[in-house]
Amino acid sequence: MSNFVKLFFGFVALGLLAILAVPGPASAITAELAKKCQAMAAKAHPMALPGSKVGTAKAERDYFGACIKNNGTMPDSNTQNTTTPAAK
Repeated sequence: MSNFVKLFFGFVALGLLAILAVPGPASAITAELAKKCQAMAAKAHPMALPGSKVGTAKAERDYFGACIKNNGTMPDSNTQNTTTPAAK
């Protein structure tokens, strides 16, 4: 009988550990934050001209992700687009 009790409490303890080890749900971003970061990303990395060999989509996605992580606050020095060539 004592082996059964030890086994039972072992399983209960293991179950409690498993429940406590599960992380909580991730918080979703708000629509307001997404719109703000999308606008900032578009301003920082405007679309390239058709036929241009320089792509800015990855840079824009990276900027958007960083903006979300920083809760909508980005340093002003990163708002200048340095990936598109100068106009002739």
